[in-house]
Amino acid sequence: MASNIIKKFVIGFGFLNGIWLAIGISPEEEIIKFLQPIFSNIHSVLKTLFIILPTLIMIITVLTLIKIYKKGGLIGSGAVVIAFLAGALIFKNIIASFVLLIIAYIIGLISLKK
Repeated sequence: MASNIIKKFVIGFGFLNGIWLAIGISPEEEIIKFLQPIFSNIHSVLKTLFIILPTLIMIITVLTLIKIYKKGGLIGSGAVVIAFLAGALIFKNIIASFVLLIIAYIIGLISLKK
């Protein structure tokens, strides 16, 4: 169970979002850009969905951050930030990136034991 939470938050939320930042794209924005012309041609009411969708994504992100804090406290949140930095550095220094990821993983495990 603990390992699953670490994979979900540290690796999934922190590290992968850091990689997306390093690549320079936002997956949410790309999905919205792709779907908007398709759905707006189907029905005009669906245009309001693309006004609400970015707000929903932001709310989900904030709720995820709150869940991270509740599960791991300040230490667990720090582990996610370190994992994010590891993902953001992956193209600059791959060795430092993986060292930071391992440190974040260990810190995440420690945060769950407290």
